[in-house]
Amino acid sequence: MIFAAASLVLVLIVFIGIWSSRFVKVGPNQVLIVSGRKIQLPDGRFAGFRIVKGGGTFVFPVIERADVLSLEVTTIEMSRAKAQAAGGRAVEADCVAQVKINSDDVSIAAAAEYFLSKSQTEIKNIVRPVLEKHLSSVLGNLSVEEATQNPAACAARVQTAAAVDLGKMGLSMISFSIRNAHTA
Repeated sequence: MIFAAASLVLVLIVFIGIWSSRFVKVGPNQVLIVSGRKIQLPDGRFAGFRIVKGGGTFVFPVIERADVLSLEVTTIEMSRAKAQAAGGRAVEADCVAQVKINSDDVSIAAAAEYFLSKSQTEIKNIVRPVLEKHLSSVLGNLSVEEATQNPAACAARVQTAAAVDLGKMGLSMISFSIRNAHTA
């Protein structure tokens, strides 16, 4: 009788230990992407991962894998970005952008495809060319005087132009500013 009770307690302790070691939690500024099993989404489609926002979940050993995706703002510096203005003269601008992953499930799924298991530096290196492309496009439609005298309006145009491409990656631009624009 004592042996059976001790065995039951031991099994219970082992079960609690396994469960607690596989329970993964994330903070309110993070998302947990648990992959490995197919689950049915509310719209009827199947996905190979599930999303846990700011909480915790049990991750089945061997079957599932958990990765953390940050929802924090990422600052991207673009110093001395060069572009050709409408008149053919070169413009050089120092710009700063702040982007973040949107918190809706569709954006998180898109961001997971692009950025899961990437460092902040790698994420910046993926996003920076998109921003530089739109900056170049906007500056190419402005005269040098327009670009240098009204950098705030130019920055607003870049932010609007980049929104679609960033949205495809699950990102939104919090701000984009041009600190200094001058002829190169």
